[in-house]
Amino acid sequence: MNSLVLDIFYYTLGGFMLANFSLIIFQLSSIHPYSKPTIPIVVQSILILISALTVNSLNDDLETIADAIRFSLAEGLLGILVIVPFLYILTIYFLFRASFRKLPFDDLLDTSE
Repeated sequence: MNSLVLDIFYYTLGGFMLANFSLIIFQLSSIHPYSKPTIPIVVQSILILISALTVNSLNDDLETIADAIRFSLAEGLLGILVIVPFLYILTIYFLFRASFRKLPFDDLLDTSE
């Protein structure tokens, strides 16, 4: 496969695994008497395992599943760090656009004098 396509695939799987890990942590930290987090945690763990096996089969340098998980999480964090500056620029653009917008004329405020 192309190196760029593989990098994007690794970023995507890493972000997916990072999201699943954070959801597992959320499920475990919000346990209360009416919550039943066993099924979501099992499904998320299976999805993490499938993603790790996919990364392990595509990358010949990784020997164990733990290496695949570590590699995927690092790639996911790197992908997030690559995307964040563009999100900042987009947010600043919309904030400037909202702050320099001319407000429409309001007849109700004009008649109060």
